[in-house]
Amino acid sequence: RAELRHRAPLLPGEEPGPGRLVVLEGERPDAWWLPGTPPQLVVTTAALRRLEGRQLDAVLAHEKGHARARHDWLLNCSTALADGFPQVPVFAAFRDEMHRLVELAADDVASRRFGRLTTALALVELNEDRGVFGPCPTAQAHVPQRVHRLLTPPNRLTAARRLRLTAAAALVPAVPVLVAFAPGLRALG
Repeated sequence: RAELRHRAPLLPGEEPGPGRLVVLEGERPDAWWLPGTPPQLVVTTAALRRLEGRQLDAVLAHEKGHARARHDWLLNCSTALADGFPQVPVFAAFRDEMHRLVELAADDVASRRFGRLTTALALVELNEDRGVFGPCPTAQAHVPQRVHRLLTPPNRLTAARRLRLTAAAALVPAVPVLVAFAPGLRALG
C-alpha cells in the first residue's frame, strides 16, 4: 500500500503526506475506517454535504472509536470462525452479534463526546436513503435499533438495588478468605 501511495501521482493542489482522511466522490452518504497502520478514515462527499457540524464530528468520533478499539480484529476473527465452521450455527450467531456490539460500542464513544441525540441524528442522516427505517427489513436492520437505543434514556437502578449490589460486591472478597480458613477453624473447634 505504501508503494502504491509513493507511485501514485498527486492531484493538482494535493499535498504529499500520509493523510488519515480520504474523501471519495459519492452519491450515498457514508463513512468508514480502512484498517491498517495507520488506519484511514474514508468519507464520501455526500456525507460531507449532508452532515453538518456536530453530526459530522459524531460520525468521525464513531469511526475513530472503531479504529481505537481495533474492532476490525474482532470482526475478522468472528467472521473467520463463522466461515471456517459453517456447520456450527453458534459461530454465525456470534459473528452477527459481534457486528452489532462493535457498532453499539462505537455509538457509545460518539455519544459520550457529542451527545446521544446528535449521534442518533447523524445515524438517521447517513441511513435515511437506504430504506432501513421502512417496514421491510434490510441488511442494516440494526440501525433503527441503534437509534432507538440512543434516544431512550439509560435505565437507572433504584437506590435500594444499588445498595444491595454494593453490599454483595463487598462480600465477594471475603468468600475466598472464609474458604481458606474454614479447615483451620474446624480444627480449633
